[in-house]
Amino acid sequence: MLITPFLCLNMKVNLVLQDVAFLLWKDSWELGKNPMGSKGSPLHGPRIKLIEKAHNLFSETKEHTFESKAAEEHAKLLRIQHELEVSTKQPIFVDSSISDTIRTCIALGNHRAAMRVKTEFKVSEKRWYWLKVLALVTIRDWEALEKFSKEKRPPMGFRPFVEACIDVDEKAEALKYIPKLADPRERAEAYARIGMAKEAADAASQAKDGELLGRLKLSFAQNTAASSIFDTLRDRLSFQGVS
Repeated sequence: MLITPFLCLNMKVNLVLQDVAFLLWKDSWELGKNPMGSKGSPLHGPRIKLIEKAHNLFSETKEHTFESKAAEEHAKLLRIQHELEVSTKQPIFVDSSISDTIRTCIALGNHRAAMRVKTEFKVSEKRWYWLKVLALVTIRDWEALEKFSKEKRPPMGFRPFVEACIDVDEKAEALKYIPKLADPRERAEAYARIGMAKEAADAASQAKDGELLGRLKLSFAQNTAASSIFDTLRDRLSFQGVS
């Protein structure tokens, strides 16, 4: 059998990946024995070097462009996460996603580290806003959340602020942002989610959406007074020729 250079390269790649797999398995086993083992663990040094070695081998052939980039990004993320675990003395970063790493940094008040991860991995502004909103809501830092909402016009509008507050059952906080929703349909649905029938009906009426009024009425089926409000507004739209 003729051993070609390409076959030799594939054999080298497979051997390195096998080494990576075994090291990851060993690391996982060590972490399973000792949950604090990831903090400054000496295993991360050789682990990162093996992943970087895999990246270098992948980059030698066009057939493994995706794998080369993935290995490079993985090694970079792992290195940053390892540094964060050492600096914070908390074994909570390694092997988490880019998004989770950013959220954890923000939750810990380490905004500089969060921005570093955002910059290193070219996280979009929309994704960044969602992650920061979720992190601030998780730690119930309402003052910081409101300040963040006023820094500049959010690239996704105020919907992330509204949904995150409602999801943790913080009606008062959600009410700070619902009026800022540009789409009256979104405002109507948000008001309905927190049980404010009249406000939901008014917003749906502004949207001149009879179908939305009908759907919202169903969500307040147990509230006779609310149902009456939706019926009245829907009839009014019908007279105006809006269905």
